[in-house]
Amino acid sequence: MKTVQTAPAATTPATKAAPPAATPAVSSQPKAYHAATREGMKRVTAVLPPEDHRRLKRLSADTGRSIEELLREAIAELFTRHDA
Repeated sequence: MKTVQTAPAATTPATKAAPPAATPAVSSQPKAYHAATREGMKRVTAVLPPEDHRRLKRLSADTGRSIEELLREAIAELFTRHDA
């Protein structure tokens, strides 16, 4: 019987993990895309109690109108009521 000698299995060096990708720098320039429906508009932020927020979301769902649309209507009525 003949003995066959085999070469030792080739070992590959441990691969190093790639360094984490660099995070892009935050630009101070405005975003390139703006929805046409918001052209010339200004953003307003409001803080509501949770119950009012829930009611506003429900009204939006029930009427099929966006919260934004409902708020614009409410603000227009407020201006009319105060002659502003």
